[in-house]
Amino acid sequence: MPDAVHLWIVILHYNGYADTRACLRSLLKAEKTEEPVNILMVDNGSRDDSPARLQTEFTARVEFLSTSRNLGYAGGNNLGIQCALNAGANLILLLNNDTIVAPDFIATILRAATQQPEVGMWGGKIFYLDAPERIWYAGGEMQTWLGRTRHFGFGQRDCAVLQREREVDFITGCAMLARAEVFAKLGLLDETLFLYYEDVDFCQRAERAGIIMRYLPNAVLRHKVGAGVGKQMTSDYLYYQTRNRYHVLQRGRGLIYKLWLLVLHLVVYTGVRMFLIALHGGPNRLQKMRAIGQGAWDALRRRYGPRLTLA
Repeated sequence: MPDAVHLWIVILHYNGYADTRACLRSLLKAEKTEEPVNILMVDNGSRDDSPARLQTEFTARVEFLSTSRNLGYAGGNNLGIQCALNAGANLILLLNNDTIVAPDFIATILRAATQQPEVGMWGGKIFYLDAPERIWYAGGEMQTWLGRTRHFGFGQRDCAVLQREREVDFITGCAMLARAEVFAKLGLLDETLFLYYEDVDFCQRAERAGIIMRYLPNAVLRHKVGAGVGKQMTSDYLYYQTRNRYHVLQRGRGLIYKLWLLVLHLVVYTGVRMFLIALHGGPNRLQKMRAIGQGAWDALRRRYGPRLTLA
């Protein structure tokens, strides 16, 4: 019989009171399980009174941890992961604060962890919160030679093929479940990235280490997708996506692939994207184009960490 699981759910919070409140409420409404479950909210240097408000409302059932400043997605989550590991967690779920889980979500992932001891990481089926009939993620893959990742079922309605449990090579950090042994083997998330592509890097390392990753179609949640496409793309999103894509995907690769990735980086993910933003980027198109250019240049000169605001 596999060992009993002790799940910790780590939620990174930065301002966004309403989103985090809704997420916590959905977790607390989930079906009860025999296995112990702890919920940890990590406040990542919020600048409003939302941490105090959330702590007042949920202090009896949620644990709270605060950073002194914004440590980025990886830094804030790493603090929560380390706290969970120190407390004896053998299963950790990284969950975006703008998600709502189905009532049987926790029971489903715990059942998988118990019944699939050979698997190290899992991801669920994620629908759009604002378009609940449409899928955002139903498993994923690394499309290495295109320099990107792909979400299966993206924008589609649910169908039979997306209801099949299967192995994948990319799990989104929006809802990533991992055993403690995975962190022991791979280490924590890469804090030099600060924001975006930490999940790609972690899955890339997991695949190279032979860790099995699995998609669970019955583990359902909904996600308030932030950056979106077109006019909804923010300058920070464009900067970090441009910079970190190149940095992460070239890791551990041979010379031929690195040269190909450089072409993709300069032509497609910098030049073509800047052209499309110029056409459809809305009133802030120049700011967004500048962010792409800055991200491209910072990637080439290996400048990482939080974005420096240009004068």
